[in-house]
Amino acid sequence: MMPTVEDVCIKDIVSISINKTLEEAIKKMASSNIRNILVVTNSDEEDIYYMLTTNDIIEFKIESISLNTPLRELNLRKIRKIDGKISILEVLNEATIDNDYMAVMLNKKLVGIISQTDIVNNIDPKMLMERQTIGNFILQYIAVTVYEDEATLNAVKMMKEKNIDALIIINQDQKAIGIFTTKDFLNLIHLDSDLSKSIKNYMTSPLQTISSETTIYDALEYIRKKRFKRLIVDDENGNILGVITQVELLRLINNKWVEIVQKKGNELSKINEELLKKSEQLEAKASTDFLTKLYNRSKFDAVMQYEIKQIRRYTNRNLSMIIIDIDDFKYINDTYGHDLGDKILQTLAHILKICSRSSDIPARWGGEEFVVSLPETNIEQAMLVGEKIRSTVLNHEFEKNIKVTCSIGVSQFHSDDEYESMFKRADNALYKAKQSGKNKVVLEELQ
Repeated sequence: MMPTVEDVCIKDIVSISINKTLEEAIKKMASSNIRNILVVTNSDEEDIYYMLTTNDIIEFKIESISLNTPLRELNLRKIRKIDGKISILEVLNEATIDNDYMAVMLNKKLVGIISQTDIVNNIDPKMLMERQTIGNFILQYIAVTVYEDEATLNAVKMMKEKNIDALIIINQDQKAIGIFTTKDFLNLIHLDSDLSKSIKNYMTSPLQTISSETTIYDALEYIRKKRFKRLIVDDENGNILGVITQVELLRLINNKWVEIVQKKGNELSKINEELLKKSEQLEAKASTDFLTKLYNRSKFDAVMQYEIKQIRRYTNRNLSMIIIDIDDFKYINDTYGHDLGDKILQTLAHILKICSRSSDIPARWGGEEFVVSLPETNIEQAMLVGEKIRSTVLNHEFEKNIKVTCSIGVSQFHSDDEYESMFKRADNALYKAKQSGKNKVVLEELQ
């Protein structure tokens, strides 16, 4: 019998009032040895719950937000409530990175918290991937590395920019020697450690890895026994192939579950139809930015890698990309509030759709930054697209008559290129646009 949400949820909840400060929350998290803490807004009608995570704390640190700031003044993530009597299967097919934690309710009373981790730990692995090895999937979860002598603050900024919660630390011989996670960062903030020191001073070493030949079944057993949040996968020579989290394992499990149900045929046709629908929704959510409904960074990366593979296979094709950044967006947020800032981001997303062709792929890169993939487009044509976007934003009437401009960097794929180098040139061009007065389009510079 499939367990209910109430059966498997975490009932020993660590929480804090939204009226407390960020410093008080960090101290409570550190003393309780947890990565996230439930923030509660008490109300006569219905309590509201938020989650403060270590990723949030990283962003607050980089933005120099005071530790004395009350939690109610921070833009915390509200978590949804679910009925404790529903089955874990229903939650499995609805869980995404956007609702990593959910509040479990019975008769309008909070009884626990459930996450993807709890779901993974309560699914019978034998129903899933006894023969599939983790090496078949790990290539899409490439590990992000940083050299051991890199300043810790720079490493933390990299984690924020790439939207990851773990870095693999390597030495000058490119060998992995340790790992640094958001939980490590939380402890550093709590202890007021010197972030200018090299990351090797704070990494966890040695690494505990599993072989790429490990089955998904054994990987689940391993992560359950070790109580790890992620798996670090290496090959037979000890080279790190990638890092996969429990969230990503959950998605693999979900897809496999759909396959199992499909094989049952007409007997479970109704369930089959519903699971297929949920699987499609899960895939869409995993590829889409929640606010703007554009593709997210991960999906854009996949699109660009695909386009580059097509160019390498079929020569004499062009590919360009542009990066768009809203000028002085922090001032807009600080002056008019985040709600209006969100509306401006949504409007810019709409402008990108209007200014793009059907073959172009606009996406939200993160924050106020957007990107567009332009297949079959040379750099001169991409420049025209960028100018069209810039002028449309400049002349658009935003709410409250706010004047919005954007800066744009443009690059083109060359025969000796990789995606990373192409992106870097566009990013450098964007930086020059910002430094030279903003509200302009700047082309790449080739070395």
